[in-house]
Amino acid sequence: MILIVFQKILAKTPIWTGNIDSKSDAIQPTGIMGSLRWWTEALLRGMEEFACDPTSNSRCPDDGNYCPSCLIFGATGRRRLFRLEINGGERISFRRINIKPSNRSRGWFFGPGVAGNLELKMISLDGKFDEVLVLTPLIIASKWGGIGAKTQLGYGVVEVTNPPDISFENFKKVLENLSQKGKRQRSNEPDFPDLREMFFAKVRFKVNKSSWWKEIDGITEEETKQAMEVCIRNDFLPIAPVIKNWLRYGNGSRIWRSNQNVKGLENWLFGTSKKVCPKCYSAKIDKESNETYKCRDCGQKFGAGEIINRCASKINISCAYKISDDLWEIRIWGWIPQSTFYGFQRESFLKNLKDALSSREFYTLLGNQTSDHRLDVWREYASNRDTIKEERNFDDFIESLLREDK
Repeated sequence: MILIVFQKILAKTPIWTGNIDSKSDAIQPTGIMGSLRWWTEALLRGMEEFACDPTSNSRCPDDGNYCPSCLIFGATGRRRLFRLEINGGERISFRRINIKPSNRSRGWFFGPGVAGNLELKMISLDGKFDEVLVLTPLIIASKWGGIGAKTQLGYGVVEVTNPPDISFENFKKVLENLSQKGKRQRSNEPDFPDLREMFFAKVRFKVNKSSWWKEIDGITEEETKQAMEVCIRNDFLPIAPVIKNWLRYGNGSRIWRSNQNVKGLENWLFGTSKKVCPKCYSAKIDKESNETYKCRDCGQKFGAGEIINRCASKINISCAYKISDDLWEIRIWGWIPQSTFYGFQRESFLKNLKDALSSREFYTLLGNQTSDHRLDVWREYASNRDTIKEERNFDDFIESLLREDK
């Protein structure tokens, strides 16, 4: 029997999924499917279940066995459990803009996406499909992170409208039934997202007048004004480049600039489209022969297949989005692995970041027409930094992410 499940969501900031022309005129189900898989893999690794990298040579299958993620989303020789259709939404139309804070010759591009009310339609392709396999990662992403592409630039904040009562215990039971035979088992690589190593923060503030955004550096240039007015009318503001600039290049960089190889650490932490060394993430690499490259910073020699062609940011920053009449919110979240870039102090970085999000210096980024700023919540597994509860039982931590909005 085919199971069809409908779930309504509200996109509070534009969702970007792109198409063959790199435009996001409509939401592509494949883009959302990929995002759901990313969150599912991070959840599975937190459960100490193996989740393969579907883009690597070690991807499933292995002797006919599949990891739990591939059992759900499919792989070579294995059909996924469900099909996803997405309807509704409204394209937020404006010309793509380049947001450049002061003293920056280059900035970050922000373009149109799809926002508003959407309907997800999940259609079973296998009798073992259960909507809890999709809704569990979706609800976690909707409450604490984002979905779709370019979440590091502010896209993808959604709200699951009237969600069903989902429990992590039920997710585990359905997963166990799905994995009764043929489950691939091995240790996870340390270089892939794990929910035990993620943090989720929300900063709230009030706006004192409707033109509050005009006081923010970097988004009030004449060429961006019209686009910003469209964004404000749709209850969001692309402020991520302003915060990213402060954190990566401005005074906020004090949080992480404690390592001698600053450029390599910067690439590792904030991402880069350049080719980098697999050891120190420096972009200063030279070709020595047809088969060998050498890093000018660390001296490491490596083959062409070892080069990291691009590195994703480990920190995501949402657009500012409206909660109520004068109350707005920003999400800052990411994955900082325990097995980190050499010399990088993970605990110090997370402590300093949390403190910085409560600082006057951070709040000045929001302009002088905002007030009542506060770090509303910080979530982090097995950490006394968590503002709700230091949860050392992973199951209880996930249950709290599913239940708590703040």
